Amino acid sequence: MRRALLLLALLVAGVLTSTVPASAVAPPAAAERWALIVGVDRFQGSTRPNYGAVADAADVRQALIKAGWADDHIRVLTDGGATAATIRSGLQWLVDRSGPNSMSVFHYSGHVKQVGSTEYLWPHDNSFIADTDLAGMLRQLRGQAWVDISGCEAAGFDEGISAPNRLFTGSSRANEKSYEIPDMRQSVFTLLQVEQAMINGAGDANRDGRVSVQEAFAYAAARAPQITAGQKQGPQHPVMAGWDGTPLFLDAVATPAAPVAAKKCFLIFCS
Repeated sequence: MRRALLLLALLVAGVLTSTVPASAVAPPAAAERWALIVGVDRFQGSTRPNYGAVADAADVRQALIKAGWADDHIRVLTDGGATAATIRSGLQWLVDRSGPNSMSVFHYSGHVKQVGSTEYLWPHDNSFIADTDLAGMLRQLRGQAWVDISGCEAAGFDEGISAPNRLFTGSSRANEKSYEIPDMRQSVFTLLQVEQAMINGAGDANRDGRVSVQEAFAYAAARAPQITAGQKQGPQHPVMAGWDGTPLFLDAVATPAAPVAAKKCFLIFCS
């Protein structure tokens, strides 16, 4: 009894803390789900353009809309609208709208500049945003969050972003390139994880009618190295870190399973 009373006193005093799993919190209502999506194909000056970053952004937005997110709660920045200033402003907008019961999503698709052990987002105006700056903003997010980076050396951006309430996914390891499919105008990773796994439902591994972010990632992680195996700079291996080990769903409630569609094949895999 004395030990129980002592533990209770320590908890009240703040000496001991208890952690409530993110999954134990009720799914965020539509009014508390917010997203910032960035995709940059075109740049000022002579910077080499991308093929699929803008299409990646469109896919992420479509996946969120399918999951019941309000369109006016999704901010999309592409090409000329994705300068360093607008990205930073968008990140602050996302942080300001987060709360104890909110769900936040940040997605970036585009070039990455790596200098030593530092990675930088590459905005339209070539004004780089360091990994530590990005992480410093994203660590301020309250509630639940999914942070997704589709670009070279993506894992290097996880400077303390991943946590029990924040899931981090990236298209490649910190020493690897990430690739696009020019003919399809998309990145390999987002095509697999978002279009195929989430939107088309190919990631529903347990056939329960819903696709968790982890299921979608697993679908992409198993296929991306195969597709990119022939690249001169080596294949890409997607990475995932953080969260509390339970499934993270973008939709608030279960949705009925969609009818099984005919298989659509391209490259070396089918959906």
